[in-house]
This record gives sequence, C-alpha cells and structure tokens, in this order.
Amino acid sequence: MGFWGVVYGIRWLFSGRHKPESTPESATPGLKGEHAIMLVAARGGDVRAQYQLAVCYSEGKGVEQDYGEAAHWFREAARQGDINASYSLGICYANGQGVAQEPEGAVQCFRAAAERGHPNAQVSLGVCLQKGLGVWASPEEAVTWFRRAAEQGDATGQISLASCLESGEGTPQDSAEAVVWFRKSAEKGVPEAAYNLGKCYQQGQGVAADDLEAFRWFEVAAEKGLPQAQYELAVCCHRGRGTVVDLKEAFKWSGLAAGHAFKPAEAEKEELEKAMAAAASAMEETHLAA
Repeated sequence: MGFWGVVYGIRWLFSGRHKPESTPESATPGLKGEHAIMLVAARGGDVRAQYQLAVCYSEGKGVEQDYGEAAHWFREAARQGDINASYSLGICYANGQGVAQEPEGAVQCFRAAAERGHPNAQVSLGVCLQKGLGVWASPEEAVTWFRRAAEQGDATGQISLASCLESGEGTPQDSAEAVVWFRKSAEKGVPEAAYNLGKCYQQGQGVAADDLEAFRWFEVAAEKGLPQAQYELAVCCHRGRGTVVDLKEAFKWSGLAAGHAFKPAEAEKEELEKAMAAAASAMEETHLAA
C-alpha cells in the first residue's frame, strides 16, 4: 500500500524494523552553518525551522541521521499545528523510529493530519482502520479516507480505493469504478496499479476483456520490476495472448520474475526451456531433411 520512507509515506508502517533511537536535545552534537541557525530558530519556536530540522535528522541531510532528534522536532512542530509534522510523527510512532513503537499514537497523529487534508495521512489512517492497527478495525471508514486521498490525486489512495471496490471490502463491490481508480493510479506510475488494471482487462472484470490492453499494462508494470507482472508478460509471450508468440521474450521475463523467487515464474521458465529445446530440435531436423 505504501511505498515511501519516514517522512513521505508508509513503507515500513508497523513493521517494527527500526529500534527506538532517543537522543535528548541537550546531547545534540554541535551543528554548523545553516543547521546551527536552524537549531537556534527551532529552539526559539520557529515551526518551519523545527520541521526542516526534523527532516534533516530523519534523512541525514547535512547532519548525522538521528531518529530520536527527528521525532523530537516533528513533535515540536506538530504541537504548533504543522500537518506535515503530525503525519511524520505518526510514521515515527508506527515504525518505532526515534520513539517507542506506539500504534495508538500513530493513529492519533495520522488522524490529526488527515482531518486537515493531508493525503498521505489519509491513506495511512485508512490502512490502520482497515487492518485494525492502533484502532478498532473499520473497513467502511478506511474506504472513506482512501477516497478522500484518491480524490486529491494521491496515487496510493487511488489504488487503495480501487482494491476495496474490487474486493467489496468496506464498500459495495464495483468493478467498473475500481478500473477507473486503477487506471488513474497506473497513469501516475504505480506498478501494482498497472498490473491490476492488466488483470481487469485480461479477465473482463469491470471492463470489456481485451488481451491487447492487458498485455500493455502488464508490460508497463513488468518494466518497473514487478515480478507478478513479469510472469504474466512471460505467459502472454509464451501463449500469444495480446501479442505474437515469442519464446525468447517469454524466457527473458520468466527469468526476471524467477529471480525474485516468484514460484509460478520458476515453473514457467522450466516449461519454456523445454519448449525452446523442442523448437530448436525441430528446426535442426527440418534443416537436415532439406
């Protein structure tokens, strides 16, 4: 669902991969230049400086990366109403970055930012509500937040909403509307959305079945490295679905997908090896007969 880092998304949301790193403000090493000026302004209550300093610490931009300091300054900026800081502090609580992992605290921060229109916070809150992370699960409310983010043009919100509409989770199933949102997200470059759109065309779900369109969207996702799309593309090239039969191309894509340990692709690759060997043998026999 999420594809970003600490400040810009929910890549590690509730993964527990990061241990808390708390560094008291007094222990902050001496800063120089613009960062020293930023620190003085932040300590003086400048909310913009607080947020910028937090970002520097979270990303290690010009300072040693320190999630404890990042969380501290995100909190200070959030207290003054900065919605970006509220969202980022929520990510810190969700991942246990610079603070103890606290799902309830994450939800509180996400909601504060989401209610003021922050699309990433809306998606993150939706994920929490969908999965019951730090809050009582409510698939219906999750869809509400996914839709708010989607209508603002957020690609992750769009694919999240589309997935709910496709499955009927938290909302009446509507495959046709799901296709609309998958397309919007795919056109913004989300490979999972392109893959799902390809499956819709392949299966005639929410849209008329069209192998050519399915192949096109599988190719878009496959070129971005999505193994399941690489596998589907291999099958299309092998069977001639939406494209001409091309065993070499099929073998290339099945190999790439198999390299990601995608099990169906491993079987497809083995089948292609046999088909290519048989084709080569037949060609040799034809040549000898001639």
